[in-house]
Amino acid sequence: MKSEIWVFIEIRWGKIMEVSLELIGKARELASQDYEVAAILTGDNLEPFFCPLFEAGADKIYAIAHPALTCYRNDLYPGLVTQLAKEYQPAVILMGATVVGRDLAPAVAALLNTGCIADCCQLNFDPQGELLQIVPAFGAHAMATIITPKHRPKIATIRPGVFPKPKNASRTGKIEYLSLSLPSERLIFQEAIHEATSPSSLIVASIVVAGGSGIGSRGGWDMLQELAALLNGALGGTRPAVDDGWVPESQMIGQSGQIIRPDLYIAVGISGDMQHMVGVQEAKVIVAINKDKRAPIFQQADYGIVGDYKVIIPLMLNFLKNKEEVFR
Repeated sequence: MKSEIWVFIEIRWGKIMEVSLELIGKARELASQDYEVAAILTGDNLEPFFCPLFEAGADKIYAIAHPALTCYRNDLYPGLVTQLAKEYQPAVILMGATVVGRDLAPAVAALLNTGCIADCCQLNFDPQGELLQIVPAFGAHAMATIITPKHRPKIATIRPGVFPKPKNASRTGKIEYLSLSLPSERLIFQEAIHEATSPSSLIVASIVVAGGSGIGSRGGWDMLQELAALLNGALGGTRPAVDDGWVPESQMIGQSGQIIRPDLYIAVGISGDMQHMVGVQEAKVIVAINKDKRAPIFQQADYGIVGDYKVIIPLMLNFLKNKEEVFR
């Protein structure tokens, strides 16, 4: 019997969270021929979710249906997942680094007396079959590889957007309905309130223009906003830009912000420290504009322009505006 890699599936308001599908895809990649990928699905009326999970790469689904599990509850879920893990002994449990995953994962790890590695940016198995959990360290100036060799299961959380969403494949798998005893309820659940939110424009944008501490003025940010608009893209920034109030925290890119994978990323006045570059490492093309030719970002950029952005960005704006006029 093969060992299993589990992915806890997060359902909100009748939809599978994107990060859960991303983790199914990564688990499928990790599994190869040595593991099976199992989705842990909880809630009520679970049948509509079976097909998308199999298409994303799950080999089997452990389905736990109960009305009390419709919404996440930290008085029930940790004990339930722990009970399931003790019975089936998975090798790895992956969860999204969401509000739910960040509450559930460490609670389950504590109950199972194992480790929980938070906000991983990469996962791999070494030749000995040990899970390598890679996270930024030392203020995100280095990458640390963490292992938990003497404990199972390995538990890790991963931020949304770190791994690509898998392409759907025509496949099926095994569904195992479970009737586990729920832990005693310590809370009285009355109501779940749905606050309507839209996904960050950074996550869905194919072109992103971002600025760092090198911008330093309102006029500079107005130019970046205009450039992003002309390219039908989104505007983002680094932590210093957020701290200075130039962009909202929802538009911050990096390990502590958004993880993005645009077709084109234009970094203006950004030095390129690791904490930021973790957020754009999957961008298809990176263009860096910086007057410091020694800026670390040039080592990771596909194209680099050394110069003052106050000269370069207006040239780009004029070119795009003239091109727009030609095609009218």
